[in-house]
Amino acid sequence: MEKSINLKFCNLIYSEKDKCFDREKKLVIKAFNYNKDFFKIEVAKFDIKFVYSRLEFNKLWGEKTKDFVSGFTRDSKITLFAYSVFDKETRWKKKDFYECLVHEISHLFYEELRDDSYDPLWLSEGLATFIQHNQKRSNYKKKLIIKKEILDEGFERMIMDSYQVYNLFVEYLILNFSKDKILDLILELKKRTKVDDAFQKIYKKSFVKLIEDANKYKKTTRSRRF
Repeated sequence: MEKSINLKFCNLIYSEKDKCFDREKKLVIKAFNYNKDFFKIEVAKFDIKFVYSRLEFNKLWGEKTKDFVSGFTRDSKITLFAYSVFDKETRWKKKDFYECLVHEISHLFYEELRDDSYDPLWLSEGLATFIQHNQKRSNYKKKLIIKKEILDEGFERMIMDSYQVYNLFVEYLILNFSKDKILDLILELKKRTKVDDAFQKIYKKSFVKLIEDANKYKKTTRSRRF
């Protein structure tokens, strides 16, 4: 049987049999406040629904999902695997549950800023991934390279490495130019400004040149195998 609790900023929906609910509630509050501090804006009240099996998750998603998919955000509602089953129903460990929460909640803040008609995948997913990694430099595969065609791809073509590419580009933009500039970029794109024109206005460089610079930046980071 489902239960729901009002946390003021969201409704938290969970199973009455969930023995980890107190931990989950604390992590939800922490993840929300972390995102609020980053974006410095308010968002409308939303729902978070915990699920307890891949079958249940797939029904809500609409089709079969891979084990690296641990949550999603749709229509102001976050769906993700509960802490108690997180390491059983996904490829991730329980310690990654909080990062998943941060990632999905960040999408709601991002959606508050951007235009519904233009949502570059690399920007939304890259920003969410950078935030979930505590806004720090990450380790990357040695052969990972940012390419414009990867940044331009749609969700149906995404693979695990796509998240790495998106995160690397966003990490470079924020750590080298500041968080404020990437928020300015989102607002500039909301005006329907062409992508290259938006980059030129905010960063004084073209999209392609920034990709080249980000790949040079990547060489100064530590690499690892996945």
